[in-house]
Amino acid sequence: MFGYTHPMLVQEVMSRSVITLTPEQTLAEAIALLRTHRIRHLPVVDDSKLIGIVTDRDVKRATPSVLSGVDKTEYDRVLATTRVAQFMTREPMTVAPGAGLKATVKIMIEAKVGALPVVEADHLVGILTEIDVLRVVLNLLPE
Repeated sequence: MFGYTHPMLVQEVMSRSVITLTPEQTLAEAIALLRTHRIRHLPVVDDSKLIGIVTDRDVKRATPSVLSGVDKTEYDRVLATTRVAQFMTREPMTVAPGAGLKATVKIMIEAKVGALPVVEADHLVGILTEIDVLRVVLNLLPE
């Protein structure tokens, strides 16, 4: 369409430096990482092996509602004692670094997921997010 000649691969556009969680970390730590890094997806790893993913939506569901009358002490206690393993999505969809970008984007659209962890030999090597895909689109669009 815009003169791009070879099929793009996931590894060409994925984010390689991935902020991750371990299953033992807390809800409070997950919230802090999402806010600090302004991201929406946190892969969960155990010795660099992907075992789950936490999204901003998972965090919202796991967080007690202040509207329900939970006091500050109880709210803080839940955030400090709820482990990532309790609310992460286990065995998330993944993609290989050598997968075609177009086919991968189709999967993301059909599954309605905003990110796919990139895994090679069971180890997390990156993450492909909507923002990574939008960067590609931005670079391809004429001025």
